[in-house]
Amino acid sequence: MQNTARTLNFPEMVRFRAERGLSGAVAAAAQQSRTSPGEYLRRALRAQLNADGVKLPPFRSTDDGPGPAPSAPAMRQAA
Repeated sequence: MQNTARTLNFPEMVRFRAERGLSGAVAAAAQQSRTSPGEYLRRALRAQLNADGVKLPPFRSTDDGPGPAPSAPAMRQAA
């Protein structure tokens, strides 16, 4: 059931080959950032695409890690 929820939040699969050690480095960086490897890669890829000028739709991850911090107005409304 948990896998179904992830598929609904992230319906597209991206796969690629990488040099030796990259998978371990991603896992270590994700652990250091207290998130999953998948969420770490999504954030890093979106940041690079944005830096390259690629326009992406906004999203907030809900599957396996905290999303971006809410804006100040959203925090005031909740309080």
